[in-house]
Amino acid sequence: MIAPLSLSNVLTVMIAVACLTTLAPQSRGDAIRLWRLAVPASLAAAQALILLAAVFDATFVHDAEWLIGGAVGSLIGRARGWAMPVAVDQTRSLVRLHRNFDAQLAAVGLVACAFIDFTGAALEDAVLPCEHTAALAALFAGYIVCRSLAIGLRATRAPNLESIEVQ
Repeated sequence: MIAPLSLSNVLTVMIAVACLTTLAPQSRGDAIRLWRLAVPASLAAAQALILLAAVFDATFVHDAEWLIGGAVGSLIGRARGWAMPVAVDQTRSLVRLHRNFDAQLAAVGLVACAFIDFTGAALEDAVLPCEHTAALAALFAGYIVCRSLAIGLRATRAPNLESIEVQ
């Protein structure tokens, strides 16, 4: 069962696209303020929670699937966040990551989940069951959130070894 097209479907697409665009400076290797690590992570978490709320006939199995998806994504994101090389400027609260596209791919997955939900609501027939779409979004969101948390923790605990030039 799927709800007809509503504002929440449009909102999930907008949040997913905003998450994708706010991750772009990290992927390019630009110097970013430390607080900007939290923006795409919070957008990803919000999108996953909205898709979870869209599941009508929620059962214990559906909730467990969502939690397992989020946990697996979190573990992989945490491992990636701790393994990435990071340059930190503590005096100006700047972080620079090497060029990478892992978070961009996860954000593209969030956009795909949002479009699957949007398309199913527009057609009033689910392309992929809502509970699976929500679990997949939880996987991607967990990856983005825990990757950002790990990078943020490393950045706050790292010694100030270099001064990052902002271009």
